[in-house]
Amino acid sequence: MAHSLSRCTVRLVLLSLFALAAFSPAGPAEAQRLDELTRAGRADYTACRHRLAQMIDEARYYDRMKADLPGMEKQAAELQARLDALNPKHREASQKLAALESEHKALTADLPKAETDCREAWLPSLSGACSRRDRMTRRLHEELPPELARLRAELPPLAQERQEAENTLSVLQMNLQSRRNYVARASRPAERQIAEQEGLCRGMEPSMGIDPHAPRSAMDIAASAPEGIVGDEIALHARLASPVPGAQYGFVWSLNGRVFGGNGDRVTAAVPGEGTSTVRVVAWRWTGGQWVRAAEASRGIAGRARVQQRVAITGPAAVTIRNGAARGAFEASITPEVPGEMYGFTWGAVGDPEGPVTFNNPSKSQSLTVTTPGRYALLVHAWKLVNGQWVLIGKASHPFTVR
Repeated sequence: MAHSLSRCTVRLVLLSLFALAAFSPAGPAEAQRLDELTRAGRADYTACRHRLAQMIDEARYYDRMKADLPGMEKQAAELQARLDALNPKHREASQKLAALESEHKALTADLPKAETDCREAWLPSLSGACSRRDRMTRRLHEELPPELARLRAELPPLAQERQEAENTLSVLQMNLQSRRNYVARASRPAERQIAEQEGLCRGMEPSMGIDPHAPRSAMDIAASAPEGIVGDEIALHARLASPVPGAQYGFVWSLNGRVFGGNGDRVTAAVPGEGTSTVRVVAWRWTGGQWVRAAEASRGIAGRARVQQRVAITGPAAVTIRNGAARGAFEASITPEVPGEMYGFTWGAVGDPEGPVTFNNPSKSQSLTVTTPGRYALLVHAWKLVNGQWVLIGKASHPFTVR
């Protein structure tokens, strides 16, 4: 049955090619037909071009990851310096507030006795007890209240600023460490390898009816939005950089490999699902009695869930070193969880004197053993499996103290 189907397909291809050669262009619909016919016999060429695009993407991604490092390291150093300035300021203000509140409490408790001692003195105007009561009253009602009010007003925004800097630094350090790991482990395709792959693909073009020396126009795809909620429509526009004046063009659009829409340069597409979907367009130009591939372009469209999920970490705010180590158990949660979805987690921690660490643990629970006192933060990225690819849901951090 498979062989019979192949023979029918060949006959259809030959008949269609004959029809295209015999008649003048009937409009952009011919572009889609020609693209489909060419695709039927271009498996090797498609694989070659796919590998070339993959190599170029890998090289660009590696270069971007490497180029990000200096800026991220600088930003991390600036945040750390800011945090180093905020921590003693917050600690000093907290300690001073605690001392003043303790003093206020003691004075409030001692003042009744001081007043009694003053009343019972033989000569109140000359008594040390009355002088002591006056000092206590002045301190309690005149000096302490404005100091307490000032510190109580300063501490919350100071604590919030410190917390925001700490959270930002935690996430930044984890992302920085991820990039360092990628650059250290990944292998970037060399420019020579990319050139060789491109030469291999160009060598296949004559057998595909493509003139490798024919000039091609540059083209890009403009989108009304770079991302959208699943089901929402996004408008797409194929823009040729230098179209031939007066020429007739047809456009063939595909979304994740499936042809859709008409043959105009503008279409709309519904976001098919979460994660990144690939939109591709091929431009064909009618010239010399045949359709000639003029340009092609692709871009990604990110899809988001209609119901946004949140990520959080639960666990102790402080752990105590006992028998040489402090231990804590933490757990990540996704709200709301959707039945049937598969989740995964990547964990990391910052604050260790030896630098950020990552853990090879995809589960939602993470245990830690720490031997050095200090301020730490546990970090988690939550992912879900969508159409065979892991999509980031979100990330969270959980500061904790080891004492």
